[in-house]
Amino acid sequence: MGGMASPEPADVSSDVRGVPSDLTRSPASVSHLRRYVSLRGPNTRMWMTAAYFSGALTLGFLVVVGSMLWHVVREDSTVGSVSLWAFAGLVMFFIGPGSNVFLVRGLPQRITRQGISADSDGVIVLQERKWWFPGEGTFIAWEEIRRIREVHTGGRRILYFIEFALDTHRTDTELPGWAENAESLDLEGDPEAATQFYVQVPQDRKEHILRMVERTAPLPSIVERSAPLR
Repeated sequence: MGGMASPEPADVSSDVRGVPSDLTRSPASVSHLRRYVSLRGPNTRMWMTAAYFSGALTLGFLVVVGSMLWHVVREDSTVGSVSLWAFAGLVMFFIGPGSNVFLVRGLPQRITRQGISADSDGVIVLQERKWWFPGEGTFIAWEEIRRIREVHTGGRRILYFIEFALDTHRTDTELPGWAENAESLDLEGDPEAATQFYVQVPQDRKEHILRMVERTAPLPSIVERSAPLR
């Protein structure tokens, strides 16, 4: 079975719920058929670009303020030039250091590795720990899963989700913060499911996830496919 393992193994513990997996460590269980589908998308590159841009503006802000103070101390400036320097510094402050507060807080969660892993024990939906972001995820044993399927919403811009319908009850705190529910997506809920949540996935990854589950689950029939789009 070792030849079928994923190159990015997941750390799965079957007796822990709601605890993120750490894919950088060796597996802690004897689970086999371990697979992983990454859900990192273009937003990661966008956040990194924004962070570099904000950092450059912060450096520019310090240069502008430093130059203004230098000319004021040397009394080598006019009221007009000082006002211009001050206005430029104020604009760069809000775009640079001001945006850093938002970026620094959310950057680790946006650039960390995230995805769905599956093995002989069950499925893990996760965002890895990174810097000050503690990580989010939940482990779901195969016997808890009622159904896994792909659904889509929207008109011109179609969004794709993987739906997890469980026979066991999970509170909101046991699910990842980025999981959606049927009400928020304006979808019909399943009254027979104790827990139902959705994870948004790129279009080119949804089939990979469904195939991963089919090849790993004890009962591949838990995978249901929606009618193809015309």
